[in-house]
Amino acid sequence: MSRIPMPDVIVLIPGIMGSALRKGGKDVWDVSTGAVLSALFSRGDSLQELRLPAGSDGLDPQDGITPKRLMPDVHIIPGLWKIDGYRKASDTIQAVFEVSPGVNFVEFPYDWRLDNRLAAKRLQTELGEGLLRRWRQDTNNPDAKLIIVGHSMGGLVARYYLECMEGWRDTRALLTFGTPYRGSVNSLDTLANGCYKGPRQLLDLSETVRSFTSTYQLLPTYRCYAAGPGSPWVRIGETTGIPNVDPGRAAAALAFHHEIRDAVTRNQQDDEYRQRGYKIFPIVGIEQPTNQSGRLTDGRVELLREYTYADGSVHDDLGDGTVPRASATPIELEGSARGMYAADRHASLQNADAGLTHLKGAIFGLYDPLGEYLAPAVVNITLSLDLDDIYWTDDTIPVRVRPSVDGTAIDATISSTTTGAVVARKTLAPAGDTWQEATFDPLPPDVYRVTVSGGTAVEQVADIFTTLTPPA
Repeated sequence: MSRIPMPDVIVLIPGIMGSALRKGGKDVWDVSTGAVLSALFSRGDSLQELRLPAGSDGLDPQDGITPKRLMPDVHIIPGLWKIDGYRKASDTIQAVFEVSPGVNFVEFPYDWRLDNRLAAKRLQTELGEGLLRRWRQDTNNPDAKLIIVGHSMGGLVARYYLECMEGWRDTRALLTFGTPYRGSVNSLDTLANGCYKGPRQLLDLSETVRSFTSTYQLLPTYRCYAAGPGSPWVRIGETTGIPNVDPGRAAAALAFHHEIRDAVTRNQQDDEYRQRGYKIFPIVGIEQPTNQSGRLTDGRVELLREYTYADGSVHDDLGDGTVPRASATPIELEGSARGMYAADRHASLQNADAGLTHLKGAIFGLYDPLGEYLAPAVVNITLSLDLDDIYWTDDTIPVRVRPSVDGTAIDATISSTTTGAVVARKTLAPAGDTWQEATFDPLPPDVYRVTVSGGTAVEQVADIFTTLTPPA
């Protein structure tokens, strides 16, 4: 099958942890080395070089760490974020469109620990003012623009460039997979509670992740925190007293989001922006159990899979397991039906067939309105998957799934992401309240992928988890 001509430059921007980092010729974050998982949970914290010095928010720490490439395969910081790699998304773009790596297709790694503004500035200078200009000259096409594909936090990098740095003038479209436009409660959990698995705390990892500016910039921007039962719901960046959360850093992170919000409002008053600005296509994960708020209880922040509205009503805004549905929708599209919805987990959204089909159709539709017919077929039954990030090698592994149609036959398959081999497969059984469950035997240390599927009318869902040897 011939590839579709591409007159523009496609840019793929990963989310947090999605870029390999290097220092002095040595990898300090690169899952492909096979050593990261053991390092994350060692008492010596061999990843301490990633820790940012106090007072470095908004600054380049000049610590010698540089981005190397996108992470093609799985990477995970349990409790905060996990990503099932970018190989499939990158391969799909290159297989479908006439692009050449480094010419009119670019994977954009960046130092994901730092302020997202710094990555946006690099995006402007290296691509908007650099590669795009050369592409226009080489192709004699002054109308060529960027098409940005952003996964998770990568979408925030893109949005700052587009809205706050006038990148919209040089961009045709932004497609986002699970971008937390309004943040994620998982970052509150990591900052406030640290990294736990049962009674076994991962202290060193907690302090490292707390040092990242980006962890704060992933905090929710909506009123999602209560200081106790009966206390009012407030924004994290507008309060104090949250355990282990620096109120000054939280306020600065909220200001980052407000800067984008205010720029969107201002730009929408610009006639040229309205006529020639970029199109935005959010791909939103739904139907997955997702943390949406937090309440201080006995010195810890209790995570809640529900959100309390201003009128006091309580709702469960099922998202992708990391980002609530409403948060994955850009602020200017609030209340609209625009966007593509996939019943998949955050870690796998960018690799899911439905999302990639939508990506192909959306990009093709920029040049040919018939591209909309590439949209995925309607699926009758969706699946909600509930799965932890970490299991110890002496834990059994429960996989819980709730189909949108009660009684649907469902199978769960666990495979090693290291070897690709299937290690276990079971049919789920009823577990009450429309949920189904299968419990798998303990597994040796590795990163695994759970894939849950049913018949032809069932939309498959997948997620990743890791198993670790308990610390002594």
